[in-house]
Amino acid sequence: MKIKIAHLYYDLMNLYGEQGNIIALKEALRNQNIESEIDLLSIGDEISFKDYDIYYIGTGSKESLLLALDDIKKYAKDIKSAIKKGKVFISTGNSHELFGKSLTYDNTEYDGLDIFPYYSKEASSRTTGECVMHFDNLEDNIIGFQNRASLIQIDSNHLFTLVKGDADNKKSTYEGYTENNFYGTYLIGPLLIRNPHLTDYIIKKLLEEKDMRFHEDKDTPLYKAYQEYNKNFPN
Repeated sequence: MKIKIAHLYYDLMNLYGEQGNIIALKEALRNQNIESEIDLLSIGDEISFKDYDIYYIGTGSKESLLLALDDIKKYAKDIKSAIKKGKVFISTGNSHELFGKSLTYDNTEYDGLDIFPYYSKEASSRTTGECVMHFDNLEDNIIGFQNRASLIQIDSNHLFTLVKGDADNKKSTYEGYTENNFYGTYLIGPLLIRNPHLTDYIIKKLLEEKDMRFHEDKDTPLYKAYQEYNKNFPN
């Protein structure tokens, strides 16, 4: 059995070293004795939204985000279909703005993929800092970092509940969006390196849908690093 991972716009949307999230996925699969195959895909490549088990896209500069938006729009129907069919999509940083109705930068509104009912808008100042979030499906908190220029309005299907730090916008107590197996969040770090329990949760769901057994193992360097770092954020 081999799990295929598509790293989308790996050259444009990798502002904060988010190939680390790919490494985390590969390591989590290796711990399950499952081989992974990773394809690096970007502008100029034909991207299939049927052939992969996991699709990942990270953070980019404003210019890179708009370049990716211009290219990914042609796949909107295919992406929507893939999400409905339960394909895993992980979108960290500003890339999850792509999946909403619109993005506004420099007072110009750009149409998003219009897959989910949210929209983002460039703010007057950046949001930065460490965050702690609660994820309903896990006991331990999620830790991450935000460095973003936008505020986002999400009214349903929240991924995380804010514990400490910043949420989607100044009025919200939630962060991120989830639907089926789509996970969109501004949290970076890289997110999946810092939160091996979240990585394992995603992999476990994927394997269960393939009628494969998941073997839990928390005696790993990443889990130990998480437990140590999480001491900095007492409840």
